[in-house]
Amino acid sequence: MIFKAFPLVFFTGFLTKGDDMKIFKKLSFLGKIFTGMTITSIIPMLAGYLLLLQVLNMTYQNYLNSEAESTLAQAEESLEAAFSNVFDAIGGLSEDETVRQFLSDEDRKYAEDLYRKLYAATVKCGSYASFSVYDREGYRKMTISDNKYVSRKLSLNWNILYRADRHPGEYVVCNARLYEGEKRVEYLRVGRTVSDERGEIAGYVIATIVKDNFDNIFKGLGKEKEGVIYVMDDFREIVYFSGESYSEEVLNAGKALLDMEEPRMSMEKDSFYYLDYNDACSLYIMYRQPTGFLNHMKGDVLGIAVISGIFSIFACLFLSGYFSRLIYQPIQRMQHAIGEIKRGNYEVQIEVNGDDELGQLSESFNVMSRHLIDNTERLIQRERELSDSNIKMMQAQLNPHFLYNTLDTMKWMAKENEMPELVSMASNLAQILRMSISAKPIIRLFEEIALVEAYTEVQKIRFEDKFDLIVDIPAELENCTLPKLTLQPLVENAIIHGLADCETGMVLVQAAVVKLPEGLRRPGRRDGLTQITEEALQILVQDDGVGMTAEEVERLNEQGQTARERTAGHESIGYNNVDAIIRLHYGEPYGLYAESEWGVGTGVYLTLPLNRK
Repeated sequence: MIFKAFPLVFFTGFLTKGDDMKIFKKLSFLGKIFTGMTITSIIPMLAGYLLLLQVLNMTYQNYLNSEAESTLAQAEESLEAAFSNVFDAIGGLSEDETVRQFLSDEDRKYAEDLYRKLYAATVKCGSYASFSVYDREGYRKMTISDNKYVSRKLSLNWNILYRADRHPGEYVVCNARLYEGEKRVEYLRVGRTVSDERGEIAGYVIATIVKDNFDNIFKGLGKEKEGVIYVMDDFREIVYFSGESYSEEVLNAGKALLDMEEPRMSMEKDSFYYLDYNDACSLYIMYRQPTGFLNHMKGDVLGIAVISGIFSIFACLFLSGYFSRLIYQPIQRMQHAIGEIKRGNYEVQIEVNGDDELGQLSESFNVMSRHLIDNTERLIQRERELSDSNIKMMQAQLNPHFLYNTLDTMKWMAKENEMPELVSMASNLAQILRMSISAKPIIRLFEEIALVEAYTEVQKIRFEDKFDLIVDIPAELENCTLPKLTLQPLVENAIIHGLADCETGMVLVQAAVVKLPEGLRRPGRRDGLTQITEEALQILVQDDGVGMTAEEVERLNEQGQTARERTAGHESIGYNNVDAIIRLHYGEPYGLYAESEWGVGTGVYLTLPLNRK
């Protein structure tokens, strides 16, 4: 494309990205001003040149398209008219009684009549084709033009007779080929079967169309300097070309056009190619136009642009140097002042010589230098306060460790005094506490399940084993990751609220892989938390307890509120905290969703990205 010209890409790339941008950043401020002003003056010139070239190119392209469409239309009209005469002649011969009798009886008395009929058909279509009659075995029985293109024997297993046998009574168009040493001569055959009185094939009428015949059909439409006409058959073989020869490049261009949808047009190197299909003849007509004039026009415009650009560059260099030095002087004074501050002289001030933006910047620098010492002292004070806060935070971390050590001591004392239930409670509480104070925010699913089981063991002792915990986690999902302490609050809700008024009950924890809806899929994040965009991990926490009303479920699933707003009444705090953590980690496609029926039970679905890393 024309707009991919090298100069525009170079200058725009220089200002935007890549290594050229790094070079631009390394320039001094004076160099940047000078370079920017120079490029700014060159780009409009290039844009004008490209616009002019594009307009001329489009104008000439439209002219070429119009000429090509006219040439193709004339060629198609001439080809269709010529083939109509050839089809009429073949049809008359294939249905003529003399031809049938001659092929059936091979009586010499019909030979003279047959010769006259072939001669009349050849005279009528002599400039388009020559006609021959072949018997059922493919042997030539009579012809008017006894030349190298009219074979004495045609194969029944391929080419024209093969296709005619499979389409009796229809006109068949097929390419033919003749080798003269290393040279290959392409031409065309048109044929139709001749049926006897029983309806069986008695022979064939074949018309041979060679290059001279095509030249007569197109009447000089394809001229080498203006354009060349090519005719291709259904097998993508060129059977005629109006020029002296054709190259493999032309054949490849024609095949590429055959694979295109309408309109079939392309540009290859120094030519435009156009292709059309004629249903009546079952042939493709391709027209190749040279683009030498267009390339010459581009060269002239490029020469004019280069001459104009040279004068513009000299003017730009002079003006850019003058104005860049004028702009750089205040910046130079500011650079000297900053160097003084780097050396520790905070009392430095810049002389303000104007009210423009650079003058305002100089005044702001003076204000900044006066407040620099005060800001430094405030920064030191904040660092001291931050250190004190870190010390207090470290002290606060001692309390959970102290509680964990105390529970461990209680466990061993309970073992010594043979109190198994107290041993179980202390051991499970210690496990829960150890996980709570762990520094890992993201854990494996099997670790979270272990925490849930430890918690339920404590609750079973409390509620005297009136419920059962059922865990259904496939082995391939045990290493999936999730935020710490996301299942325990959901199981706690199921036990405390769902099974509170039940004599017995069950809590089910089940995991599966689900497909995200199309509208909720999104690309993975750089932090690695969301690598799978189509599949998700879904964990169900379900109980067979008292359930909830429809209003309670709707309020629980309400979106668009913050965790603080949804927990303002201290209801479902654990549920909403887990939902908020999941959405903060992974975004809106993920989180919690509840389903419940009064008197039947409640199920909470936890949806997470499927991440095994």
